[in-house]
Amino acid sequence: MDRTVRASLLFMAFVLGAWVLFWLRDILAPFALAVFFWLIIDGFAKWLDAKLRFLPYMATLGIAFLIVIAGMVGIGVIIADTAFDIAAHAQEYEHRLGEFFNPVIERFGNGSWEGLNDRFGLSSRVEALLGGFARSVQGVMSSFVFIALYVVFLFAAQNSFGKKMDDLWPDPRKRKQAAQVGNRIRISIEKYLGIQTLMSVIMTVLSFIVMKLFGLDNALFWALVIFILNYIPVVGSVLAGLLPAMFALMQFDSLLMVGAMAGFLFVVQFVISNTVQPKMMGDSMNLSALVVILSLVLWQAMWGGVGAFLSAPLTVILMIVLAQFSTTRWIAVMLSADGDPDMDEDEPAPSL
Repeated sequence: MDRTVRASLLFMAFVLGAWVLFWLRDILAPFALAVFFWLIIDGFAKWLDAKLRFLPYMATLGIAFLIVIAGMVGIGVIIADTAFDIAAHAQEYEHRLGEFFNPVIERFGNGSWEGLNDRFGLSSRVEALLGGFARSVQGVMSSFVFIALYVVFLFAAQNSFGKKMDDLWPDPRKRKQAAQVGNRIRISIEKYLGIQTLMSVIMTVLSFIVMKLFGLDNALFWALVIFILNYIPVVGSVLAGLLPAMFALMQFDSLLMVGAMAGFLFVVQFVISNTVQPKMMGDSMNLSALVVILSLVLWQAMWGGVGAFLSAPLTVILMIVLAQFSTTRWIAVMLSADGDPDMDEDEPAPSL
């Protein structure tokens, strides 16, 4: 086939695929979350099974499932409690924000915070920013029942995966290759999710200690926000330090106190994100920095907050799958960080 025709077909397939993903986002996004929760629960259950050898696997699976469910319920309770608390103190926070900015506005210009707020709608813009994040979390929580059902049926269908592989690929060579690809994807995603969760927990605990020491209101909620945001590549770590600092402007009277707290939060994010996390993560993602940013923008545009949350692992899956076909392997090479999308030096690159 002519290269121009092939490139045109690939481009049209990309556009069609993106449109389908966007059109079916209300169905596919919860299912994608369910798959990743399934991987988290299964990996956690296997870890418990290795530690608690006296218990059968089904028992450790039940324990892991209950722990994840309890965590999700706890997140919902914290969000609801914080929403009521912020709503109850909304006028007080707005008054403090006006007291903070009025001297600056009067020094460098005319007017007041109230005047600027009425003119430019600053409060509504801040509320829209926080509301967008809240709606993303609310969307996930509202789909929680469907996600839980998906996870249950994924575990129920897990035992039949082997037979389905045999039926789909009767040729032993192709079946082995497909199994290797699936295993490679699973190991990569499980490693990413495991290490990312551990790093998020560490950063969340340290950030919670910092916010508590400075006396920030709703520190537990902001710790939860930091935990979630750290799953979003690049941008998440910045927002994790910025959003609590923005809230601190409405609470603290001293700019020095706000700056000091924000500085400590950014130090926590910077040190762990640039020292401990890269060493532990290794090449489990193998995505270039530019691809990480572009994938974040594209998946967020298609699936909103869920797309941003899952952008890195979804792109890794796409890269590994594209690497299996000679026609699309060059795309996988471009997506990879080191030019080796197979992420397995011991095996030759497949050619289908």
